[in-house]
Amino acid sequence: MGLKKYIVFGLILLIVMGVVVYSFIGNSYSFPVAGISIDLPVAVWMILPALLLFLFTVAHLMFFGTLGFAKMRKIRKDGEKLLENSKNALLGRMVDNEYKTDMFKLPGTILPLLNIDPKRYADYRVYDDGIQDILDVKRKVYSGEVVDLSSFGLRNDNSLVLLNHNNRLATDKSYASTVLKKCDDKTLCQNAHLALASYASMDEISKYDVEPTRELFDTLVDRINAKENALDFSDDMMVDYLRKLNFSADDFIQLAKKLKTKMNPDRLMMLFEKLAHEFPNEAGEGYLYILFEYQMMDHVRDFLENSTENEYKKCKYMLFLKDSGKNFDTELFI
Repeated sequence: MGLKKYIVFGLILLIVMGVVVYSFIGNSYSFPVAGISIDLPVAVWMILPALLLFLFTVAHLMFFGTLGFAKMRKIRKDGEKLLENSKNALLGRMVDNEYKTDMFKLPGTILPLLNIDPKRYADYRVYDDGIQDILDVKRKVYSGEVVDLSSFGLRNDNSLVLLNHNNRLATDKSYASTVLKKCDDKTLCQNAHLALASYASMDEISKYDVEPTRELFDTLVDRINAKENALDFSDDMMVDYLRKLNFSADDFIQLAKKLKTKMNPDRLMMLFEKLAHEFPNEAGEGYLYILFEYQMMDHVRDFLENSTENEYKKCKYMLFLKDSGKNFDTELFI
């Protein structure tokens, strides 16, 4: 029974009791209190204890009703907070785990686990449309689709936003310049720079201060003298990129083999002569490979004479074979 009904029916009962008693006993009765005589009808004296009990009962119900209302209000607030935090967890946002009721504390700490690969739960459905929409969006993004995330108000460094940018770069390389104009994530910037390197001019590529990668360098090298979309990748620019990359001796040899099919001999020898002076411990063998390939034995001798006894032993043996009149494929040794 609700408090309002209890008050109404309680008052009716008291009134009925008073009327019934008064109909039988209409006299009054005096009761002395602190020297004062209180004269009231007998009916009033009869219902007075019931009235006091009624008032204390109402006060009791109101007190504990207020506590229950406050508790239910906290539960309702925590329920709304849990729902909102569920959306934030799915979107990779920060989650507030401070709850006022114990029943929500454990589920609240588990919420960050919602930020999982949604492809595993493609057929799973939840009762809340807001969460279901987020799950559908995440599944599409993780599947490589490009989705409009503007309605979620996510930060630029949000993992879902970054993945969505990468998805668009994979399908639209011209989007790279848009990303690079305002890019804070290192990996995304490098991916956009790589996409830009596949079609843009060297001037446009160079204007963005992005840490280069091996893949970017290989893309630029592949465009040298390409049949389509060729790139003017100068020797000086190449040296500048190589200064930022940790190339080993074998890497320089592989670069020499690739450039042999893209550059004329004179330019290639000049480039590797520069690289051998710039990177003496790494590019020397690559330079010797080029010299052997073009049968520049005098240059080989000059270079090896300036080396120590333990350097370039393989190339010194190759020179010995050449001086002995032996012909061989340089690829067998280098």
